[in-house]
Amino acid sequence: MLIISQIKVKKYTTERALEVLLDTDSSDGDSSDTSWRDLRHRSPPFRRAREKRGRTQQHGRGWTHEAHQHGPAEDRTWAAVNHPEPAEDPEPVSHEWHEMNWQPKNLTFTENPGPVSDAAALHSVEPKDFIELFISDVVIQNIVDQTNMYADQCIQATDGSSQHARIHAWKPVTGSEMKTFLGLFFLTGIIYKPELDMYWSTDEMVATPYFSKVMSRNRFEIIWRFLHFNDNTARPANDTDRLYKVRPVLDYLVSKFREMYQPNTNICIDEGMLLWRGRLAFRVYNPKKPIKYGIKSYILCDSETGYCFNMKPYCGESAPLKDTVVSLLDRLAGHGYRLFMDTFYNSVPLCKHLLDLKTHVCGTIRNNRGEPPVIRDLRNADLRIGETVMRHSENVMVLAWRHKQTAKMVTTCHENNTEEVELWQRGHRDKIATQKPACIVEYNNAMKGVDKLDENIGYYPFVRKSQKWTKKFVTYLLQISLFNAFVIYKAKNPQGNCKSLLSFIQSVVKSWTSQEQAGGGEERDDPPAENTPRAPYNTDPINRVNELFAVHALVPITSTSKKQRPTRRCRVCTRKGLRSETSLYCKGCCVPLHSGNCYTVYHSKINYSA
Repeated sequence: MLIISQIKVKKYTTERALEVLLDTDSSDGDSSDTSWRDLRHRSPPFRRAREKRGRTQQHGRGWTHEAHQHGPAEDRTWAAVNHPEPAEDPEPVSHEWHEMNWQPKNLTFTENPGPVSDAAALHSVEPKDFIELFISDVVIQNIVDQTNMYADQCIQATDGSSQHARIHAWKPVTGSEMKTFLGLFFLTGIIYKPELDMYWSTDEMVATPYFSKVMSRNRFEIIWRFLHFNDNTARPANDTDRLYKVRPVLDYLVSKFREMYQPNTNICIDEGMLLWRGRLAFRVYNPKKPIKYGIKSYILCDSETGYCFNMKPYCGESAPLKDTVVSLLDRLAGHGYRLFMDTFYNSVPLCKHLLDLKTHVCGTIRNNRGEPPVIRDLRNADLRIGETVMRHSENVMVLAWRHKQTAKMVTTCHENNTEEVELWQRGHRDKIATQKPACIVEYNNAMKGVDKLDENIGYYPFVRKSQKWTKKFVTYLLQISLFNAFVIYKAKNPQGNCKSLLSFIQSVVKSWTSQEQAGGGEERDDPPAENTPRAPYNTDPINRVNELFAVHALVPITSTSKKQRPTRRCRVCTRKGLRSETSLYCKGCCVPLHSGNCYTVYHSKINYSA
């Protein structure tokens, strides 16, 4: 009896302890739903481990795994996690969904697509006039002023540097010289070389004489070094704008994008990525994108031409998706446009809001975005191939259609009908005619706007590697400006000479780097390449050792605006480890040499460095 009593006491004690644990959260809700997993995670050891993981995630140096409001779930941002939670769209209210009698609301398109404002008034066949609609003298002068100011600040901060440092060769850049610099920069997108110095190489295998003819290498590199777009010293102490360094150029160019062109009926919103693998607070990582690391921008494009109408870079700041979409629409809202977006943006409440702004919406939709439960809970096994399930509420229709996978769509402008298309099917060598919902067919065609933009600026990219993200981002904006100018050029001159973007860029480069433009009324600080040619530094001419000394005449090196008697290092002395300069060079070999022994040895011995 004593043993049985002890067992009952132990059993009662254990049950009472469990009741106490279950009652600890009784104030938060019904304790009957508490599971053993919840009890385990509330115990002190697991709670301490959870807190430790939270501190590691909050203060660790790694990618955060939280989804930001302005990025898909797979986007990750290089930033601390302890920022305020991103704002979310309000929860959708319940709607009454129907299966029959769907009719979309009719909105009349009230705009005339094509060039507007100054672009409409421009009557020219010269491509340079169209690119100057965007990259005008105003923005170039701003870059010139900021570059000269930044160069002065850097020179004053490095007073202790060597007198031979290249920084002391700086002289203020002018507007015409900046145009020449940008023209050569555009040309690097057509003639690609892995290193910037190779454009001025004298090696006949990789030589590009046009670059050295227009601008010297040292001048180009020093302008690229000091290229700047906003005054750092004028930035307020409490300023939180992460795009402050590029804000003047960004705002000016994007305003010109919106001002110069009226898109066609179908427009689309998607993301554009600029490759950047360095440290940056708002750098985004998306493993499913071709460019996995970089600066993401939300872009609104014309679906037909790919014209970039508006863009908004993502800076890691939270904002409701509705505000982002409406801000991208800008002045297009209220004119009957048909907006196509992917699953990241779309929701039933957003469709209703945009419909109130007289803008139709169509696109894919993810779960829990206000769709009816009958569509939200569908799986592939619930539908046969080609089967469709549709529901509508007021002016919004949501449907699910299965081919290989189940596609869920939301639309306010399409009827519930199908179109015949040819698709690939397993087991067939040719495409098979299949019935597909009309909204999916038009969505696939209209969502190509941003893809067209990315495709065209990717043909001739002149974005160069740099340790400063500001330079890469501004060159990205200049690439978009070139493509937008080409779209307007084609609209104004359907039979123009520039049939492709390549010929358009070539014409702009030729106009901006011409002798009149490059000279700008000022004397160049370096002689043209043909006056004082240079032989490759690491290789010698094939015919240097021969008996025809007449072709190897020693002539003076041509003077420049900075040096009346310029000198270069003697090739023979250099090979012997001596630093000795000469004012003469061999006209046949284009090699600087001393007269006398150096000249004789170089042209008579195969191994002249012994």
